[in-house]
Amino acid sequence: MRQRARIVELLDKVGIRDSESRLSDYPHQFSGGQRQRIMIAMALANGPELLIADEPTTALDVTIQAQIMDLLAELKRSEGLSMLFISHDLGLVRRIADRVCVMKDGEIVEQGPAEQVFANPQHDYTRKLLAAEPVGRAEPIAADAPEYLALRDLKVWFPVKRGLLRRTVGHIKAVNGASLTVHAGETLGIVGDPARARPLWRWL
Repeated sequence: MRQRARIVELLDKVGIRDSESRLSDYPHQFSGGQRQRIMIAMALANGPELLIADEPTTALDVTIQAQIMDLLAELKRSEGLSMLFISHDLGLVRRIADRVCVMKDGEIVEQGPAEQVFANPQHDYTRKLLAAEPVGRAEPIAADAPEYLALRDLKVWFPVKRGLLRRTVGHIKAVNGASLTVHAGETLGIVGDPARARPLWRWL
């Protein structure tokens, strides 16, 4: 019982709602953001002084990404943690880091206070990274471009099963009434939680 209480405490701390009732859930019943929170709870279980966060927001949409970043910042304050934050996303590093180390070919080529490195980079590689943000806009497609794909009201739902008999108590609506078209020469961007959007590709 003590272990169960500790697990619930950690899950509550990282923002898993109704954590005690979800202890019997399977991993696929949690969203990508929830799984990241659970991994952070596991890392906190032994009371570390240093938390190593290696690409903690990879494959999360921007809203969940922001939540995870806020969670890490709050845990750093409340738990008195030091953090080694590893990421290829310079925007996230700029937001969370006090000091920055830039690596190339396995070596640190530049390091210093985050504000200084971003405002006045000294190494060519750092300057290239900061200058690599994409610019420009896509060219408009022809008005008479043929339609290559058309979806109307596509739904992909997965059952949520609970209890001893594993009865269906609800559904995860991975795709719920999606309608879209793709024309010749067009690139269509789909924005959202990849953990929920992924089943769509099985149907295309």
